[in-house]
Amino acid sequence: MHKTHRKALSWALMLIGTGPLGCGCATESPGALSSELRLGYTATDDGAGSTVESLSVGARLDGATPAWHGLRAGATLYATTPLSDLNDDPLFLDSAGGPDGKGYAILGQLWLEGHLGSTRLRLGRQEIDTPFANTDDIGMIPNTFEGAVLDDSTFEGWGFTLAHLSRWAGVDARQEKFTRINGKRGLTLLGVSHSMTHWDAQAWYYRQRGGTDILYLEAGGDPIDDLHLGWQWTRQQDKATNQSARAWGLSVAYALGNLTLSSNYNRVSGNGSVSNGYGGGPFFTSCDQNTIDGTPRIRAFALGAEYHGIDRLSLGVRHVDFDQGVGDEWGLWAGYSVSEDLHFDLVHSDLGPDGSNTRAFLNYRLTLL
Repeated sequence: MHKTHRKALSWALMLIGTGPLGCGCATESPGALSSELRLGYTATDDGAGSTVESLSVGARLDGATPAWHGLRAGATLYATTPLSDLNDDPLFLDSAGGPDGKGYAILGQLWLEGHLGSTRLRLGRQEIDTPFANTDDIGMIPNTFEGAVLDDSTFEGWGFTLAHLSRWAGVDARQEKFTRINGKRGLTLLGVSHSMTHWDAQAWYYRQRGGTDILYLEAGGDPIDDLHLGWQWTRQQDKATNQSARAWGLSVAYALGNLTLSSNYNRVSGNGSVSNGYGGGPFFTSCDQNTIDGTPRIRAFALGAEYHGIDRLSLGVRHVDFDQGVGDEWGLWAGYSVSEDLHFDLVHSDLGPDGSNTRAFLNYRLTLL
């Protein structure tokens, strides 16, 4: 059971899995000095009549130096604090969780990077977005990683990413402190992508000595106008337990004017279960609360619809059916752009007898310099 990317609230993005192909780095904040403020509310009903709530305000302050001979440095300070007495959700607060969770601040990014042509090397703490290591920005402070990331786009239509990650912190890790990945051995990953006029493909390999190795393939494209098709496959080998699992998935989306209809399917085989890795995972049927990870031989089928016919307002509904392991989930969401820098998101997940979760976020971005 796991949350998927909040930054991919539009389920159209789930149809093609992760973020930009061939880029292990997250999108840079605009300006040399910028800030984002986030007001968040969450309420979780456990299905037995008990509800916990949190109301928090979070902030991030991004700074980067001008480039000098291809070199520059940057840092991001993240912070979150509860408001009133609504402080029971660890998704928003420190790893101690609730009740009476506390806020925290962390220097989540601190990096030095060098550019040579179309090649970039970034060392230190940083946001990255790959299929099985990503920011998973679903709360107040996203996942960030410590390590070295090399990106290259020298050849037109091709992207390459090579990285070694040693520690991480954030919403899926120990929130207020960087902790080791795979003991002292870390995680090494290699990604290759290729983009054509109507099709994109990517391949990733994650190696963890003594842990779980992951091979991931994904392809998607638009064979005709308004139709998008996607395919994904992963093989995961857990060397510690000598178990292996495979999962594959299909996605279809068709746009009818301002309405987009989608369907997704995933199936797991083998003698083990698949993992989301370090973050929200890339699986097509991932919904806001549940995914196929952690359950052997699970199957999932999803149907969804999105509407964008009202100025600056997006609406969506999605139902995911899991045949075992976790219950089915209905998801409803709305997003409204008050301006280019001010955005509101509302997400509601109905888990039937397992309860429900509602989250609301108001984000304001401010460029200082």
